[in-house]
Amino acid sequence: MVNSSSENSPELEPVTYDVMRGGRRFPSLAVVPEPPGTNRIRQLLIQPSDEKLPELLSKAIWHRLSWPAVQSTENPDRETLVAAYIQSLQQLDVLRDDVRHVFREACRANLEFQQETGETRTEAKDAIISSKLNEMIEEASCDWDRTRNIIGAALLAQPPNVYRQKLDVALEHEVANFTRQLFEFLARLVDRELCGLVEWFPNNCCRYHFFRRVVIQDVDQTNRENSMIWGSNGVNGREGSRPFLIGSRRTTSTTTGTHEVRHARHEHEVISTIRTSIGNSTVVMPPQILRLVEAIPEWLYPFVEVIDGHIVRERIVAKTVSVEEWAKIEIHDEPVYGIDPAIVIGPFVLSGWGSVEVRQEQERLLAVQQTATQQFHERLAPVLVIAAIALSGTALWLQHRWLQGHGGLLFVILSTATAIVAASQALSDYAIRHRFAAPKYYVQCMTIGMAMVLFLPEWGVARMFNPLSWVIPLILAAAAFLCFHFGRMFR
Repeated sequence: MVNSSSENSPELEPVTYDVMRGGRRFPSLAVVPEPPGTNRIRQLLIQPSDEKLPELLSKAIWHRLSWPAVQSTENPDRETLVAAYIQSLQQLDVLRDDVRHVFREACRANLEFQQETGETRTEAKDAIISSKLNEMIEEASCDWDRTRNIIGAALLAQPPNVYRQKLDVALEHEVANFTRQLFEFLARLVDRELCGLVEWFPNNCCRYHFFRRVVIQDVDQTNRENSMIWGSNGVNGREGSRPFLIGSRRTTSTTTGTHEVRHARHEHEVISTIRTSIGNSTVVMPPQILRLVEAIPEWLYPFVEVIDGHIVRERIVAKTVSVEEWAKIEIHDEPVYGIDPAIVIGPFVLSGWGSVEVRQEQERLLAVQQTATQQFHERLAPVLVIAAIALSGTALWLQHRWLQGHGGLLFVILSTATAIVAASQALSDYAIRHRFAAPKYYVQCMTIGMAMVLFLPEWGVARMFNPLSWVIPLILAAAAFLCFHFGRMFR
């Protein structure tokens, strides 16, 4: 048996699909015997904290049940004990439903669709994704041992200290059995290639793997057939005219393609790794991982961790599965470096994602933010235009009153400046929304032109009360024309 340690060179370590952990081989299903002396399966290191995890989980579940609170009271009556015992069994049934929901979301998170060639056919995609998801959920389903209710008339007819002790022991057994089945279920999911395993090394290094079911759609060709559907004969009403036919053209399109299903095993080697709770994690999570995290119940939350670090090596082993029961195995090994998170429960990896998916999610969030900003500017632009027009009119009215001896010059200047600022912001929104080549210079030129246009009527109002030169409006008009002309060059 080859032992993996931090001192092993990656080139000397066995590159195998199967691994050994705690004397158990994963996956244990459909194992092909190897010739004697050629056992190259890697032995995973076990953390002491992982061995204590079932016991810690059992204690946490025990304290959530109704029974311990009633058991700790002095001399509870028989009806109270029976009610607490039955309610505790019902609570364990609810926990089983929570586990099933988590693993359904884990299946959904580990199902991936890719388009090989041609345009994606949505109906075919939805059908195959739904089918494969149902297959994964069916594989992830497990027949739990139902809780065993030992309450009966014969038991409760005995002295209180007797049936109280037996109920306590029976419930402890149910909790321990629930925890045992949970971790056995996780191990069976690894066998079914629905969950992975993580191996920890010194100096914050780890190596983990997880599985993805990949559906690849390939559109072969689209055939179109045209046909004519004829109706009755008729004439156009003129003598000697030729009869014509009334009908319609029918086009039939037939698209053919294939769906290739791959089982991909992703193995990541990570350095500078930290493990935190979900609430303290700051990693970017794709939508399918967010749905998985949101499905984790409160009682399991403290035992689920997010590992985050920098990936230095990724190995993908992809098996192409077909109806003809043959498999083609491809191994890709390439150097990579980037953010590399995963969701784990102890040594079991529910799902993982890499720097490419992190970057895609960041780009998606940025696109959503840009769309929201653009929609905000689209709604704000008409308001700014109306505000600029209203403020311009207010500035002219205040200027007229000031020249008559009412009001002050400061209000005229403030309303004029505010009108110019509103017009500038409206122009900025317009330039950004239409993606002009140089929006900054466009806004500057057009704002100056708008200011010159506003100064023209203000000059006219001032001309009513004071003798002013006609050269000023000519200069303002010429400046506005030049600004508008140069501004259009930056569109």
